[in-house]
Amino acid sequence: MVNTLLALPHEMPSPGTTFCKCGTLENASKEPSHPIRWDERMQEYYLDLGQQRHMMIHYCPFCGGKTPESRRGSFFAHVTQAEETRILLLFKDIRTVSDMIARFGPPDEEREFGTTVRHPEHKGKPACGEAYRTLVYNNLSPVAHILFAVGTGDCVQGSWMQKYTGEPKI
Repeated sequence: MVNTLLALPHEMPSPGTTFCKCGTLENASKEPSHPIRWDERMQEYYLDLGQQRHMMIHYCPFCGGKTPESRRGSFFAHVTQAEETRILLLFKDIRTVSDMIARFGPPDEEREFGTTVRHPEHKGKPACGEAYRTLVYNNLSPVAHILFAVGTGDCVQGSWMQKYTGEPKI
């Protein structure tokens, strides 16, 4: 007997513009031993990779249909264009950790490996990754965390990340 949950077509379908109707993802997610999972709160299918890691599934690999629209974005604050511009101006003339502390004071958090960058294989060069110590300010914006990745010679690079707001009010 063939396990229909694991049987793959000989050729993967092209991602479609319609939603999945074959039910394979839904059925697989209900099997405790299957790596496909459904997150009701976020309305997302994902592959459970273990150790609290997962990979999102955006299209059904069996029929090519789209998965439901994720609710993930509704759990985070909206950063307006005006606020993003204001945040980017905060980064002006900040080149080092000393510049950052002089302007904003000590950070709220320090993460040893707070920012990671993965560079995929390219033109015969192997994939590689980098990890940066990251200094975080939680109160410089009402809607975003301000992060500074620390590089060689205490040089910093600023970025921002939307703040988690919790369950959306419906």
